[in-house]
Amino acid sequence: MNIVGIITFLSLSLLLMSLLLIYSKFHHQTPGKLAAIIVFFLLNAVPLVYIVYTEQSIDYASNFFTLGSAFMIVWVITAVLLLFGILFRVRSSQEDSFY
Repeated sequence: MNIVGIITFLSLSLLLMSLLLIYSKFHHQTPGKLAAIIVFFLLNAVPLVYIVYTEQSIDYASNFFTLGSAFMIVWVITAVLLLFGILFRVRSSQEDSFY
């Protein structure tokens, strides 16, 4: 596995952990909310994996603009969700004394 594959795996793992952090603090954890989290993850993961796959499979040198922009979009979404999840967890833990 090359460095781009490792970065892709780590980026998508952090995105999934951010989404699961938000899901874990929902008061009513329904299958519909879990399905929405999974669909949102797939909507972000599939384009990134496709772009990484096509960039790795081409034989000529490319400028990697699409690869960089795909990672930037996923990283921005991950950062926003992680920040939202941390704030959501801190705010709700002040109300709930068991955490």
